[in-house]
Amino acid sequence: MPVCDYNELSGDLCVDLESFLRQIVQEAWDMVGLTDIYGKLLYASDSCDRVIGFRPPNNLEELLSRIDHGYRMDVRKLFFKVIQSGNKEKVEYLFQHANEGWIWLETVAIPIRDVGGEIRQIALVTNDITLRKQQESRLISLAYHDPLTGLPNRRLFKEHLNQALLQARRTGKQLALLYVDIDDFKMINDTMGHDIGDSFLQDFASRIRNCLREVDMFARMGGDEFTILLPMMDSAENVETVARRIFRSIEKPYQLGEHSFHATVSMGIALYPRDGDDFNVLLKHVDMALYQVKEKGRNAFRFFHSDR
Repeated sequence: MPVCDYNELSGDLCVDLESFLRQIVQEAWDMVGLTDIYGKLLYASDSCDRVIGFRPPNNLEELLSRIDHGYRMDVRKLFFKVIQSGNKEKVEYLFQHANEGWIWLETVAIPIRDVGGEIRQIALVTNDITLRKQQESRLISLAYHDPLTGLPNRRLFKEHLNQALLQARRTGKQLALLYVDIDDFKMINDTMGHDIGDSFLQDFASRIRNCLREVDMFARMGGDEFTILLPMMDSAENVETVARRIFRSIEKPYQLGEHSFHATVSMGIALYPRDGDDFNVLLKHVDMALYQVKEKGRNAFRFFHSDR
């Protein structure tokens, strides 16, 4: 069947439809395939070599074995969904490239019907979406992390603390919330410059991270204020041990460029369930404990007590 158009300058332009479609498919940037309803591969375009690094076999099981285990069932279900719904379906998954690296693929499955309307084949259009996934990941990271230190921000910390509170209620364990404020950080910025101030914050964050367990969370709330979540704590004494470890780490001199100096912090501490059982109450009480430290000269830590 020819595809024809009329052009006043050149006359009739006609090409064979089958040849036209074959060339489009073969030259397409996306990977194009055709299977029967049982999953046997009937056709694969030349772009497979570019997208996944090899020509796929007739049996799709080898391709499925290269899909990350967590997504394999989703891809298997794709065929059943298309046959049952009669509509095109889409799935995203991690795939192991021929060079052994992992890429993100998106496959759209399209039902192909015979003249009677019965689904006989399934067309698969697959493209590499790795770059898009990486960009999405960066956007998510920016939404939940401080760009300077890489620490979780207030938003992520609140979500994490709420989850930790639910777990503490189930297990009956204590957790501790620590609020840390850097003493005289403005003076560091004003006298040494913002570049030194930024480097100091990065060094400061690294020191505190090294004092914590993997299950603990350390976040930057903004400026020179930080929070630390210590879940699954057995006693206030254990929390105090962590606080003293942090102070010993912070009191070591900083050497940044030509500048050598010391820094101190003030810290308030609140415990669940003694000092509150939700995010807002704990944050209020730990802030009160921090204020009490600053009132008495800073460079210390204090547990919240309702009678003070």
